[in-house]
Amino acid sequence: MTRCQALLFSLCSLAAACGTTSDAAPAAPAAPQAASAQAMQQQCVATMTRSRACTDQYVPALVDARARLDRPSGIAAAVQSDRDGVVAQARSEWIKDSTDEAIAERCRAIVGHPTPEAQADVAGAQRCVAQADCGAFVACVMPVIEQHLAN
Repeated sequence: MTRCQALLFSLCSLAAACGTTSDAAPAAPAAPQAASAQAMQQQCVATMTRSRACTDQYVPALVDARARLDRPSGIAAAVQSDRDGVVAQARSEWIKDSTDEAIAERCRAIVGHPTPEAQADVAGAQRCVAQADCGAFVACVMPVIEQHLAN
């Protein structure tokens, strides 16, 4: 789904950020860069897969987060008038956007284009994925997602 996917993928950009390098870095450390890209890919996939495993809690929380910030514009009004309908639409779109193939493809795109501002949130995403309970995972990850939606 476009709305949920964009939000979840913004979370995954958190993991992608840690692989940035400076122009002054020597060419020899190619192996650490590859390991970093692999670690970023794994963290992205783990975060998205955990979100999928927690669909029942994740999608409504994502809709509410987007409504609080009105991102995309107009979602706050839509949620206010028919939250259940917006959540239902998000769930139906999420089915397609949370497949293994869609997750892997999106994470590859994120890892290939990391954002520097996301570096500080990598540990937060890892901490959230480690939460055993879906409620705890969603409560942990939503502030991170909201922060990126707000920017």
